[in-house]
Amino acid sequence: MKDVAVVAYCRTAIAKARRGALNQTHGIPMAAHVIREAVDRAQLDPHEIEDVVLGCGLPEGATGHNIARNAALFAGCGTQTPGITINRYCGSGLNAASVVANRIAAGEMQIGIAGGVESISLVQFHLNLDNFVYQPLQEKIPAVWWTMIQTADFVADKFSISREAQDQYVVDSQKRVAAALKEGKFAEEIVPLKTVMSVKNKKTGETSNKHVTLSEDEGPRPDTTLEGLTALEPVNTGGTITAGNASQLSDGAAAVVMMDAELAAQRNLPILGLFRGMQLSAVAPKEMSIAVAPAVKKLMKQHRLNMTDIDLWELHEAFAVTTLYNQDELDTPWEITNVNGGAIALGHPYGMSGIRYLGSTLMELGRREKHKAVIGVCTAVGMATAAYLER
Repeated sequence: MKDVAVVAYCRTAIAKARRGALNQTHGIPMAAHVIREAVDRAQLDPHEIEDVVLGCGLPEGATGHNIARNAALFAGCGTQTPGITINRYCGSGLNAASVVANRIAAGEMQIGIAGGVESISLVQFHLNLDNFVYQPLQEKIPAVWWTMIQTADFVADKFSISREAQDQYVVDSQKRVAAALKEGKFAEEIVPLKTVMSVKNKKTGETSNKHVTLSEDEGPRPDTTLEGLTALEPVNTGGTITAGNASQLSDGAAAVVMMDAELAAQRNLPILGLFRGMQLSAVAPKEMSIAVAPAVKKLMKQHRLNMTDIDLWELHEAFAVTTLYNQDELDTPWEITNVNGGAIALGHPYGMSGIRYLGSTLMELGRREKHKAVIGVCTAVGMATAAYLER
């Protein structure tokens, strides 16, 4: 089996769903933008790309019609470049990377792109819900159709994770994002995107178009305080999940170029690191948040890793309760876990997030001159993905 190198990574800045700069940007130009830039950063000819695999949590409408193939065409990869769109909700991005890595490792191709894209603004609020629920399964396992907030509330209650602990986690995470912003870490990842957003006049209710350039994440709130979070009402009566301790609904895209490591070395390309493998797990759908821990444990066992081997941990902030549970279950040291904050502050475009974790974690390993990292991402209906990276 061949080693698989990540030779380039980039992303759009993350925009707030409906209210942000990408609120009417179609998924094709969004994804094509990062594909084009990733290829350029990798110093490759776009016609060398042998396959494009994009993860997408909601692959319909503006992110439907096999957006991977269409984005590859729009990015200039050429008509000879195929594409496939895959969906494992929040785990879609890491799964896309795994598909590309496996094909390279097996010698089926040498160069491919893995990415993720989500336009929650244009898709989530216009979903085709015709026959969405299948009643016989719903009667057996109702939580298959629960909202993610319902599952988070269930986990918080079952495992006695308090509202105060969740809110305090958010304060700490926001501080880490603020520090990373100040150091320019996210700017290294982001490729600015010129687009047209829809703006609503609050007084008149009229909407108009505005030309903008999205170059910074819209979500971070560095002035977040525990007092401010405590004042927020729970989304569900009797629950502990609020708009403050959950990841933000967001739009965005990200891409990595993956390559036969030997070929990349021969060309003297800038290798960010190696994608060593991925593992999956599944739990009861109502316990979605807890699935990361068993996925990580399977991954560690497969690669014969000890906890002390890992230099960085990235545990998905679907909700504060998600990270709190999995960090406690895995006993990951806080000083090397989510070191630059996470999705609660930055936002969570479902299909994009796994690719963002992959690229940004490799970049952070480089800054620290460290070598091994593990990523864990929970996903809807009680699943999770986990990936092992090495530099």
